Amino acid sequence: MQDELSGSGAPDERDAATVDGDGAPEGALPPDGAAARRIAAGPPSTILQRTDPDSPPLLWGQAFPAATWRKILGARTILVTVEGGPASLLGAHDGHVRRLGPLVDGRRELSLAEHDEDWFWVEGEASEVTWTLSEPLELPPVTVVVPTYRREADALAQVRRFLAMDAVTTVVVVDQGGTLAEHRTFAQLQAAEPGLRLVTQPNLGGSGGYARGMLEADPSTAVLFSDDDAVLSEESLRRMLTYQALAVVPTIVGTPLFSAQHPTELIAHSEKVDARAFQWRPADRMHGTIELAGTTPEEWTFLAAHEEANYTGWWGTLFPPGTADDLGLPVPLFLKWDDAEYGLRATARGYVHVVLPGTAVHHPPWSAYRTQMTWTARILHRNRLAIAAAYGAGRGVIASSLLHQTKHVLAGHLLTAELWENGIDAVRSGPESWLGDDLEGARARTDGAEIVDHWHEQNDIDTDLRPTHASPLPLPTALRRALLRVLLPDAPPRMVLEVPADEVHWRTTLGGDGLLVTDADGQVEVAFAVHGSAMRRALSRTVRSHLDLARRWPELQASYHRALPEHTTRSSWAALFAGAEDATGRFDPRGAARSRRAADPRGADSSRPDDSRPDDSHGRS
Repeated sequence: MQDELSGSGAPDERDAATVDGDGAPEGALPPDGAAARRIAAGPPSTILQRTDPDSPPLLWGQAFPAATWRKILGARTILVTVEGGPASLLGAHDGHVRRLGPLVDGRRELSLAEHDEDWFWVEGEASEVTWTLSEPLELPPVTVVVPTYRREADALAQVRRFLAMDAVTTVVVVDQGGTLAEHRTFAQLQAAEPGLRLVTQPNLGGSGGYARGMLEADPSTAVLFSDDDAVLSEESLRRMLTYQALAVVPTIVGTPLFSAQHPTELIAHSEKVDARAFQWRPADRMHGTIELAGTTPEEWTFLAAHEEANYTGWWGTLFPPGTADDLGLPVPLFLKWDDAEYGLRATARGYVHVVLPGTAVHHPPWSAYRTQMTWTARILHRNRLAIAAAYGAGRGVIASSLLHQTKHVLAGHLLTAELWENGIDAVRSGPESWLGDDLEGARARTDGAEIVDHWHEQNDIDTDLRPTHASPLPLPTALRRALLRVLLPDAPPRMVLEVPADEVHWRTTLGGDGLLVTDADGQVEVAFAVHGSAMRRALSRTVRSHLDLARRWPELQASYHRALPEHTTRSSWAALFAGAEDATGRFDPRGAARSRRAADPRGADSSRPDDSRPDDSHGRS
């Protein structure tokens, strides 16, 4: 692994990011124009980053995050060069700006040991800014894994983007909707591009798509996980690959998440899973979406590390070569927590997680309503509790679950409460009752959708109902009304609140007798009543379920801890894939389960020995 990370292996000829001393480019990625000539005239060098016009705002793609690069460069010297006009160098540390003077002849050397700045950036007329290291570096080629489900246009656009990148040698598209093999344009692209590989399989969720991609990838390549609608720039990928190759220890590199609708809005940066409550939260000082347009690096103090990240989101994560051989494959979870668990597993094995500032992936943002009040809520909560048990989290996760469930009930999120309770029931039934088996075509989705449909049949009201009050209500008023609603008999809604789907939260809906959830155009998407009798039943059920969960927690910890390594081996996944389709092409969960049980769960490819259970310091969600 160390040799792979230090770049001692033979690189693909397109992927070297160095320029030799004779001025001849070794790779396809040197800067253009005067900056390129200045770098080429010196000793062999490695481009760390250059201005990225494809990652708005522009300053985000130009500024150099010195605090992050210093972790792997130490006291080494870097060279900044500019072209396009005169420019001055600025630095920022802890919110304070330091003017470092003009760039004489368009260049300046900086010793990182002599500067404590968190950021450097260039101010002036320069159009191209390049940051280099005076050492050669060979980069491994990249295999990109893109799972997709019946989004042909997104898949095509994503494939074209990645195939145009010099560092990418292979794009593995895992089609879980069965629509691309017969798609004329995709077939033409596949015939013209030897680096494009299509795998068609039943819908096995994100983990099934990424696990299949890991199995298909050449182990000598770095592997990038990407959603089919997550746009990553070529420069971002090159920076990630360079950072990873320079790292002394195995490093998984993630990307900051930006909104596709509002490209300058930063949604998420460095995150970690909390050991006590076992829920993901920022590892830096960022809380909520941040608008970066019009800001400068001196204001980006919220990106300073608060704690070490222990996982990265799979909307854009780069794994070093050999990761699957070392760590195994993802846990077979249909939705979410597969990325967090893999990060915790990697952390326990000594991997470092870095989200590299200055890079960016743009992704459509998620709606709060669709996360909390659709079938996904059941899967998210079940997976969270199951992974918490497997990693030895204490009963704090149960207390956290009970607290949030109580908030859901009081705020009228009775559908969320119902979905969570179903997820808790699954966890209490043990891993053998569901883990892996619910990857069946649509079982994870349809089981939750049935709950959702039944609940709406019982609770929906007329969408023409007009709101009576603004949301949110003052907290004392809202809380008093919610408590009275629990105690009083059911009655037609008097307090009707209108809440945008993106703003659905316990605080915005608290106190309402009826709730109208609106879409981006202000149209009512769903309307439902909050009945006191249903609130009482939900509170009673959740107290009972959490008491039982707490009582049985040690038993569940042991069973889930034993089960996870059995489901993350190559043999287990290969058996799942082999048993996924019967003769008619339909998914057969019983065949898959039999095949997995027949596989050796403790084989040489086991992802983690049974005695390597990570302690609580490796988890927080």
